[in-house]
Amino acid sequence: MPSEIGQAAAQSSPRWRAMLLNRRLWLGLFFSVGCLALAMADIDFAEMAAALRSANLAWLAAAALTVLLTNSAKSWRWRLLLYVNPAPAAAGDSPTARIGLGRLTNIWTAGAGVNLASPVPRSGDLVRVYFASAAGGISKSLVLGTIAAEKLLDIVLLAVCFLGLVLFVAIPQELAQRQITTVAVALTLTLIVAGLLWQRERLLALAGRLLGRIPRGAQAAASMARALQGLDALRRPGRLLALAALTVVIGFLSVSTAYLVFLALDMPPSWVQSLLLWVVLQAGAAVPSTPGKIGVFQVLCRWTLGLFGVSAALGLAYGILLYLVAPLLLMILGALALAVEGWRIGRLPANIDLTLAPPGQDPAERRGT
Repeated sequence: MPSEIGQAAAQSSPRWRAMLLNRRLWLGLFFSVGCLALAMADIDFAEMAAALRSANLAWLAAAALTVLLTNSAKSWRWRLLLYVNPAPAAAGDSPTARIGLGRLTNIWTAGAGVNLASPVPRSGDLVRVYFASAAGGISKSLVLGTIAAEKLLDIVLLAVCFLGLVLFVAIPQELAQRQITTVAVALTLTLIVAGLLWQRERLLALAGRLLGRIPRGAQAAASMARALQGLDALRRPGRLLALAALTVVIGFLSVSTAYLVFLALDMPPSWVQSLLLWVVLQAGAAVPSTPGKIGVFQVLCRWTLGLFGVSAALGLAYGILLYLVAPLLLMILGALALAVEGWRIGRLPANIDLTLAPPGQDPAERRGT
C-alpha cells in the first residue's frame, strides 16, 4: 500500500509542477483578477444586491431551459455531421453501431464543460473525440473532422450576426476590429474547406505519394482521409441545409437565453442588445483567463450593456445571473457527464488517452514500440 501511494504521488507531482509553471494559466489568472476588479469598479453594491434579490426565478429557469435546448440542438447537429454514410469510415474499419442521441448529448456536454473549466484551450474537444471513439468505435480522426466542420458553422454564424448588427446598432470602435477579423477568418476558412472538399481525391492521392516515403506515412495518410471524411456532410446539399437550419436555431436559442435574463431582472428586453451581448461574449471567449471565464464574462456583460445606458450595478447583476444560468450550469452538467462517461468506459477522466490511434489499439503500438 505505501508503495502504491508513493507511485501515485510521483505521478501527480509532475502534473502539479507543470501547472505551476504554466505561463498561460498564470497569465489568465492575473487577467481574470484584473477583469474582476474592473467589473466591480464604481459599483453601487446596494443597487446590485437589490437587483439580484428581485430577480424572477421563473424567467431564470426558462433561461436555463434554453441552455439545455441549445445543448440538445448542438448534439443533434453533431450527429448529422458524424453519420453521413452508412458505410465504414475507411477501408479496414469495422461496421459500428450508431451512438444514440442521448449519449451523444452527454458526450457533447462533457466536452463543453471541460472547454469552459479547463485552462488548456479546446481540451474539451479532445475529450469528445475520445468518448465518441470509445462509445461508437469511430475513428478519432473522423471525429476531429466533424468538430472542425462544427466550428466552421459556428464562426460563419458569428460573422453573419456581426454583419447583421451593423443594420441596427453602431458597432463600438473596440469591437470593429474584431468584427473585421471574424468575417475575414470565416470567409478564409470557408474557402479553404470548399477547396478541400472540391479537390479531396487529388489531395489524398498527393498526400499518399508524399507520405508513403516516410515511416508510418501510410497511417498518417489514412488519418487524413478519415479527417476529411468528417467534412462529408458539407458536400451534401440536403444535409448542409439541415445543418445550416440547426445552426440558426442554436444561435436563436443562445440569444434567447440573454433575452430571458433581461425579463428576469425586469429590464426592458431587447433582441438587438441580446444579440450584441451574445456576439461580444463569443468574440471574447478566446481571451486567456482562468477556468470558467470568471471576471472576463462579467466585465464583458457590464461593458456591453453600458453601451445602452444600463447602470454599472445593473449590468454586473445581469452578468452574474447570466453566468449562473449558462457557463456555470454547463460546467456542472459537464462534470456530471464526464463522470458518467468515465464510468461507462471504465476509466477515470484523469487517465483518458487522447491519442488519435484507432480504438482498441494497444498503447505500445501507438508509440511505435
